[in-house]
Amino acid sequence: MGEQGTGHVRRAGTAVAAVAALLLVTGCSMLAGGSVPDAAPTDGTPRRTAAPSPSATPRPTPTVTTPPVAELVGVTLDAGDVGEGAPATVSGTGPADVAFRVRGDFAVVMDLDCSRCTGTAAVTAPGRMSPFGEASAPLTASFLTGVMRSDPDEQMLIVQADGPWSMTMRSWNDLPSVSGPQAGTGPAVLFFSDDVSHVQVEYTPADADDRFGARVFTTSDDTQLFGDTEAFSDTFEADLPGVVAIATNGSWRITPTP
Repeated sequence: MGEQGTGHVRRAGTAVAAVAALLLVTGCSMLAGGSVPDAAPTDGTPRRTAAPSPSATPRPTPTVTTPPVAELVGVTLDAGDVGEGAPATVSGTGPADVAFRVRGDFAVVMDLDCSRCTGTAAVTAPGRMSPFGEASAPLTASFLTGVMRSDPDEQMLIVQADGPWSMTMRSWNDLPSVSGPQAGTGPAVLFFSDDVSHVQVEYTPADADDRFGARVFTTSDDTQLFGDTEAFSDTFEADLPGVVAIATNGSWRITPTP
């Protein structure tokens, strides 16, 4: 399930490969905000579990379902080339396929303006069982794509939206730098310039079905993944400076710490 990432997070004129194992299927691990397993007791004492009641009715085995594979919708828009310092823009109404070409060695940030949409908006690609990102509309949000070695220069996205939308696609090296505590609601992609080794994260779900997932791509050739399905306030390893991609509908606050 893991794959090798590629692209370069660059600052101060130095290119550094961000290479790490990534988990891209929504239902896997903590990337998509999956539950974090309970930690083992520190005193070595086995955990106690309640014995089942003899009269308890057996629970039915849940049916495992496979997420549908994304398919092209048949309405194709050409966004053109995406290059360093040269973003591409495209707009449409309703679901559409978006063709674009990457002219360089970098991941692509997709800034989606769906502020006049309704329902749920998502950005995915043909053959994917989970989107690059999705969130409740109306929204303005950022998603990340093109972080894999195998990603071709010519790519196709699928925008699933109900209403008018516009999208700007740019190199992650063109992200403006931020520093110190950052807060927001919904999906985002941020470049933290802080030279620290941890981030403190506070998360409040939007509803009972919400989850939080984060991917950290650093200039020190490292990647971290973390998240949860419940509200939390915790500190995680994150060897910044680097790019942090956030996936959630809820509210979050990220503070770089030593």
